[in-house]
Amino acid sequence: MSEILPCQIEGLDGSIVSVDVAKRATGEQLLRDVFSHISLDENDYFGLQYFDKKEQLRWLDPLKPIRKQLKNGPYNFRLRVRLYPTSPTYLFDESTRYYISLQIREDLLSKKLLCSEDTKASLYSYLVQGEFGDYDPSEHQHGYLDDFNMLEDESPDFVDKVHILHVQNKGMLPSECDKKFLDLSCRLDRYGMDFHQIVDFSGVRLWVGVTCTGLTVYCGQEPLLTKLNHFPWVRISGVNFKNKQLLLEMTPLPSFSHQEVIGFTCASRSACKELWKSCVCHHSFFRTTRTERMPPAKIGLFRRGSTFRYSGRTQFKLLQDGTTVTRRSSRKFDRLSSRNKIARKTI
Repeated sequence: MSEILPCQIEGLDGSIVSVDVAKRATGEQLLRDVFSHISLDENDYFGLQYFDKKEQLRWLDPLKPIRKQLKNGPYNFRLRVRLYPTSPTYLFDESTRYYISLQIREDLLSKKLLCSEDTKASLYSYLVQGEFGDYDPSEHQHGYLDDFNMLEDESPDFVDKVHILHVQNKGMLPSECDKKFLDLSCRLDRYGMDFHQIVDFSGVRLWVGVTCTGLTVYCGQEPLLTKLNHFPWVRISGVNFKNKQLLLEMTPLPSFSHQEVIGFTCASRSACKELWKSCVCHHSFFRTTRTERMPPAKIGLFRRGSTFRYSGRTQFKLLQDGTTVTRRSSRKFDRLSSRNKIARKTI
C-alpha cells in the first residue's frame, strides 16, 4: 500500500498544483506545502476546501489527518480565502492583497458579493488597469476588453463605463490597483460573509452570514437577499450547537432582565457543525489577541458541541508580525492574465 497521498490543489488563479504528502499527514502539513509553493506568508486568511461524500463543501481541518476527513479520495482541494481581512491596510504583503483580490473576483462573478452598477464598474476598472496598464489608444483599440473574462456577460453600456474609468486610472501600478480594489470591496455589505442555509422556528428558509462583526440573517432567494437582523459578537455571550440546532445566547439589553436565546435549525448535524466552526474561526481570528494555539472550543464563548478549535494566528498577531513580512515582500510572484491558459504544476 502506498505511503503517499497524491493531492491536487486548485489555486485562486485556476492553476492546478499536485502535492504529495505522507499518508498520515495532517491538514496543516498540506497547507504548509501549498503556502510554501506560492510563497504566501500572511496565510492565516486562507484555507483548503473539499467536497465530502454528500457533495457538501467543507474546510480542511489543519489539526486532523487528511484521511480522517476525506477518507477514500480523490484528494482534490481548492485554495480559498476563509477569513477576509477587515481592511487592506492590515495586509503587508503585495502577494496577499493580490490573492485576496482574486477571491473577491470570484465572489463578484458568483454574485455572492453584490453592489451597485457604478461600484462594480469602479471595481472592474481597477482590475483592467492592473492587467492592461495605462490606456493607450494605439494599443487598446475598439474591443480590447472583449477577452477580459470578468466582462463576458456584461452589457455594452457597462463595458463602455469600465473603459471610461480605465482611462481615468492612468498612472496606477498593479499593486495600487489591488489596494483600491480591496478598499472599495471591504465597504460592501456582504463582503467576507460565509453563508449558511438555515430555517427559523416557523420553518421559513433563511441564510445566515458569519463575518468579523458577528452573524447577519437574510431572507429571500439568492443572490437577492434581504437583511433581517444582525447579531454582533459583542452581544453574543455563547454559541452552542446540539444536533441540527445552533443556539446564540445573547447578553440582555438594559430594558430586559433575562437572557435571550436565538435558535437556528440547519439541514443536518454536519451542516450545523460547519456553521458552528465558522463562528469559532471568525470570533477567534477577529476578536481575540491570544497568539498561542486556542484551547478546544468547549469553554468560554463556545461551550458545547465539539473539540474543534481555531489553530492559526489571530489578526492581532498578523498585525504584530507585519514588519517581518514587509522586509520579505519584495519577492516576485506571477499575476493572472484573463487571457492566459491555466497551468499545471507538481511539487
